[in-house]
Amino acid sequence: MRTSFRKRFYRLVACAAGGVVMSAPTTSSSTDEDFAKPVKNGKTFANPKSFTNWGGIPGISDGFKFAFTETNHENVPCDKKILDVEIPVHNITADDFHSESDLFATWLGHATVLVDLEGVKFVTDPVWADRASFTSFAGPKRYRPPPMKLEDLPDLDFAVVSHDHYDHLDADAVKKITDRNPQIKWFVPLGMKKWMEGQGIGVDGSSTAVTELNWGESSEFVKNGKTYTIWCLPAQHWGQRGLFDRNHRLWSGWAVIGENRRFYYSGDTGHCDGEFKKFGEKLGPFDLAAIPIGAYEPRWFMKSQHINPEEAIEVHKLIRAKNSIGIHWGTYHMGSTEYYLEPRDKLKELMDAREDLKNTSFVTIEMGRIWEASDQ
Repeated sequence: MRTSFRKRFYRLVACAAGGVVMSAPTTSSSTDEDFAKPVKNGKTFANPKSFTNWGGIPGISDGFKFAFTETNHENVPCDKKILDVEIPVHNITADDFHSESDLFATWLGHATVLVDLEGVKFVTDPVWADRASFTSFAGPKRYRPPPMKLEDLPDLDFAVVSHDHYDHLDADAVKKITDRNPQIKWFVPLGMKKWMEGQGIGVDGSSTAVTELNWGESSEFVKNGKTYTIWCLPAQHWGQRGLFDRNHRLWSGWAVIGENRRFYYSGDTGHCDGEFKKFGEKLGPFDLAAIPIGAYEPRWFMKSQHINPEEAIEVHKLIRAKNSIGIHWGTYHMGSTEYYLEPRDKLKELMDAREDLKNTSFVTIEMGRIWEASDQ
């Protein structure tokens, strides 16, 4: 059944839109030249020509085609009891977030993952908003609550932000996290530092630092004598937060490399397979990856900017991930047309059939449940 024009419009908006030392950006075993660089056109960024799967941002005619010809199969139940069974949310506090493992994590909904890697705690794209939008009455509505309140987060050492879309950058959450963690370090792609400073973060002599990196650049973070390298990595996507700032801020993925453990977060991305292969060769294998599996239909509209479960599995393979968690599904009405449980179910079906990946794991976890690494 087709949705109303107003709902279609809002869906289109969703698609469009402790002893710590930190060094200056540097490079590790890989070099700055190992990875693709974005194209810079004056104030704006663009994906490089080497991203052969990039078809551009859908235009106005594509928007009308999407609104009037595509059928929405999302069908999220209105009954909370059904949702509690199908997509459970387990409340968790800082006291619950612990493990004997040297690498553990929990999914806090959408693209927000809380990670402890060898004693350093960080979060990816922290978003707690009821609507991932510039307004409270329109845009992607949250239908599964966060399993952890902002005030219940553990002390955070740093956070990584992939890009400026509202479902990945929640201004209120960023401010509250910084208020509660005045020593926190924020790692952001090019162009994002100015936005952070506009929110009062990293200015006026505060202890909070904002480190802005280009693709292929890295920065070292030292805690209790341990050194962690944070890599800003290419992603095939785009950025926009207002009417006139399209692609003024870069988009990226992130890798966190500890002494023994390695974590990768892709951010939003299309399938720039050549780059994923480089990540695996130069920075992998990864002990854990957080890879998006939702918001991918219809493919003609979404393919350039979002991977589907099949492509997510290829990312898992190319980056040489030992374990991956499927994210970016089951949280917001994102405007895509796939059935709301399809990302989870299709991922399992496809992984069960992949004999070549039987010694690896790519699963979904329930919000608030703790995933633990079990091998070295």
